[in-house]
Amino acid sequence: MANCGDMKPGDVFVCKVCGLELKVEKACTCGSGDTGCTVPLQCCGQDMTKKGA
Repeated sequence: MANCGDMKPGDVFVCKVCGLELKVEKACTCGSGDTGCTVPLQCCGQDMTKKGA
């Protein structure tokens, strides 16, 4: 599960259903875990995955 607090500039996330790709240009400043972003990045009702991971 990817959420914006874990994403770094240059990371590419892909939807395994439709093939949409999103490239991170700027890091999130909210943080991650209990104090930051907790909603997963989703497309077509499924979590997007980091390309190449």
